[in-house]
Amino acid sequence: MYPFLSLTLKLRQLRTLLPKRDFVTATVFWLIISALLTIFSSLTTPFDNRLKDLKLKFNAEYVRSRIDEDILLLSIDSETLATAPHKWPWPQSYWAKLVRKIHTEGAPKALIIDVFFQTPEKDDQTELKIFAEALGETKKTGLVALYEEMVTGIGRQLKFVPPHKQLRANTNFFGLSQQPIDEDGKIRSFLLTDNRIDCRHIAWELLKFLGKPIAFAEEIEKHETGVALLDFAASNEGVTQLSIKQLLEDEGNFEYLKDRIVVLGATAPVLHDYHQTPLGLITGPEIICNCIATLGSGHFQLLRNTAGKRLFYYLAGALMALLIFSDFIKDNIRQMTIFWLLLPVFLFFYSFFPLEHPPVILTWFGYTITALIIFILLRFIEISELRQQLLEGEICGNIQKNFFPAENLLDERGLICYGRCIPQKDAGGDFYDFFKLKNNNIFFMLGDVTGHGISASMITTVAKSVVILESEKDAFDLENMLQEIGYTIFSMTNKRRMMSAVAGIIDLDTRKLTIASAGHLPTVMKSGSTATEIPLPGLPLGVSKKKKPMSIKEIKIPENGKLFVYSDGIIEGLNWNDQMLGYDTFYKLVADLPDGQTCEKDADDLMKSLQTHTQGRSFEDDVTLLIMDFAKREFEKK
Repeated sequence: MYPFLSLTLKLRQLRTLLPKRDFVTATVFWLIISALLTIFSSLTTPFDNRLKDLKLKFNAEYVRSRIDEDILLLSIDSETLATAPHKWPWPQSYWAKLVRKIHTEGAPKALIIDVFFQTPEKDDQTELKIFAEALGETKKTGLVALYEEMVTGIGRQLKFVPPHKQLRANTNFFGLSQQPIDEDGKIRSFLLTDNRIDCRHIAWELLKFLGKPIAFAEEIEKHETGVALLDFAASNEGVTQLSIKQLLEDEGNFEYLKDRIVVLGATAPVLHDYHQTPLGLITGPEIICNCIATLGSGHFQLLRNTAGKRLFYYLAGALMALLIFSDFIKDNIRQMTIFWLLLPVFLFFYSFFPLEHPPVILTWFGYTITALIIFILLRFIEISELRQQLLEGEICGNIQKNFFPAENLLDERGLICYGRCIPQKDAGGDFYDFFKLKNNNIFFMLGDVTGHGISASMITTVAKSVVILESEKDAFDLENMLQEIGYTIFSMTNKRRMMSAVAGIIDLDTRKLTIASAGHLPTVMKSGSTATEIPLPGLPLGVSKKKKPMSIKEIKIPENGKLFVYSDGIIEGLNWNDQMLGYDTFYKLVADLPDGQTCEKDADDLMKSLQTHTQGRSFEDDVTLLIMDFAKREFEKK
């Protein structure tokens, strides 16, 4: 089954509404935006950095990458610098003495000195030899190498300076302590390998020295450079710290070093080894502690933001947008919005699973841009369809207006028939009519179809047609006419539409009124200052195929009386407090109408009172009013 059949048909429909150049413009726009986001990673870097920050904090708080070994930070703090026997930088002979003391009295499992040592070949090598001999005696010490990647006029240039060759010959391992700095000045990752040099990160070399396996080592070394997200679990839980001053002042403190991985480095602010991270300012030695914990736990993710990878994730987001508008999802717009809000949450947790940190922000951008373009195109179709519906409704409403009598019915025997209809939409579901029959009697009718719009107006068309056909018969029967309307409505709609109706025949010679109702509101007869309702129970037309008997009543027409027939749009008129006008209020309004007033003025007064009650709120149903004035002598004067 082709899942995009509905979308394809809508786009074909749109093709008939829009010129080809608009489709080309939309396609080119999508391609340009997609290419820019895919090629220039800097466009999404700020958003991706925010995601990394959230991810690193979440990982440090809840995942908590651990290593089996205990790590201790031996710090060169401000007090250590102030009480040291030498000014900074310390001579290498002092370092030799310090390293020997740490290993002989503390017996750590391994020692990393986060200080770069390099002596020019032409200088005196005495200090260097003393330090090299001390390193050779310990058998457990690692040094850091100098690694810098600089941007010059001829491109990126790599500067790599390992420890002095005499130190390298006597030390057990050495490695990089490089942490790439992102555009916003924060450190979020660390450099594992660089195939341009024969050197790996100091944490890698340490674990290798201790015989610890490196997770995904082969996968990392396949690529020119290996960069991993830095887990700050060690800092979050608190790295055990001990200053060199405290260590040397109390011999008992050397017990803290036993069988631990010791990282010795500068924490004094004056030495400027502080770095901005998602967790705030952290010293360089503390970052190395986090690198050891991250790499040793095996729970780390590589950063490789290649163009192919970015294109894959961008197209994945675009495909998600297409699936939202597929035939499997019915409420596309609603689901598109919900998925747009939930997608970042899903992608955030998805980013924890792959070995590589995926460009999930780009996926969300791909979804957003594609969905937005499709939404705009489909919205254009909806607007075009709505305009077409409004136009059809206006045409239908104009046709429906022709159903109503073109002018008032005047009979010299003493009758004026007047009607007014205010549809809720262009085409309404209310219908009224009045005319003379062949026997000179007067027929009137008011019907109210359930619902509004074009479908309701079609039912009124059917009712009007039946009334015309029945009125042509010599033996016109009120009950039979209503039954025919009900049967026709049921046959057309199968009980999905109904119509309440009231109809009557006025015999002016005998001044009798025969009235029939099919589930409609009671009519009201006004005589003087009294308004009397004429209730007639019954079922609406169209509820059954069988022709059921109608409620029919015959009454004497009072002198100077007025008959008011109305739809429920008047009774159910709501104000802003959701209060309806109601029957009692309407009956009182009818009773208070001045005697001798014209039908038009009566209708104006009632509509004005209704609008006063609704306080400017629009009608929620069709409003129809039919008035029959039986004042004979008043008519003769006119």
